[in-house]
Amino acid sequence: MSNRPSWTNPVLWVLALLLINALWSQVVQQEAPNEINAADQFSTFREINVAPVFGSQAPMPATLTTVFSSISVQEANVSVALKLNNETDVFAWSGTLAEEPPVWTGQLEPGTYTVVTKVDDGVDVEQTLSLEPFETVRWQGHVVLSVLLVVIAVLEQAVRRLLAARQTQTAKTPVQTSPFRPATHRPEVDVAWEESDSPWREPWRGS
Repeated sequence: MSNRPSWTNPVLWVLALLLINALWSQVVQQEAPNEINAADQFSTFREINVAPVFGSQAPMPATLTTVFSSISVQEANVSVALKLNNETDVFAWSGTLAEEPPVWTGQLEPGTYTVVTKVDDGVDVEQTLSLEPFETVRWQGHVVLSVLLVVIAVLEQAVRRLLAARQTQTAKTPVQTSPFRPATHRPEVDVAWEESDSPWREPWRGS
């Protein structure tokens, strides 16, 4: 039997519960970057589909970062816009190459979005849309993981009790002895052997 105190197992399960929820919190905060434009791959219109996570229609945190640069021109007009279904403006900005475009941060509902980026010739664009998809199911994840861990803990205790009960039952089961006499108790074995006896003597016959 284990010498661990009775409170050790519950404490370990509580620690496991805290650990798994802390890990889930870290997963939720992870961003999924989507490259919209790069210096060697530019398109004025970029379409991106924001899909629901596990069927959730909740909006997810998003960040649109745009950097304009050029090694050939000093002045140029630049603009960037984020549209829902290519109609509704979610974010829009326009200015010059000398100005630094703002980093847009907000929430995007599931749907189809278009990033419209316009620049003059000679301007390079580095553009990324980062999403936090698991943020939409943060609390659902905490609940599901916690419930699963509790179920596993209950099953583990049930299995332990079942195994302990079987071991106890096995220990209490009496060992039945054979009703037959072992071969070593046959009469011919009990007859003393004399050195003068012939190995070809007649077999012993009981009365």
